[in-house]
Amino acid sequence: MINNLLGGFLSRAEHTSKYTFGKMVVCGDEPELQIQGMWLMRGPNEVPDGLTKEHSQFEYYIPTKLDPRNNKEHDKIVREYLNASVGSTVEGLTVRTMRWQK
Repeated sequence: MINNLLGGFLSRAEHTSKYTFGKMVVCGDEPELQIQGMWLMRGPNEVPDGLTKEHSQFEYYIPTKLDPRNNKEHDKIVREYLNASVGSTVEGLTVRTMRWQK
């Protein structure tokens, strides 16, 4: 069921693929699974309107701006997400499934 939520989220975000690139993961242990992700966005350091205004599920996600150039902890998080594979850990949680958004 959680993979269906992830798939629905990504399909509704397809129209932003011109401006975004990222990876979404389902992580944790059952029954406490979570959907998390890391996206790179082109443009003026803002989340595109296509996500904030037009995406019906985006309100359930908490966006956090990262600065991997100047913050080593943020750099570590970005690298964890981009290198994530099934069975690895992201932010201390085990990755169960993952999908690219491109």
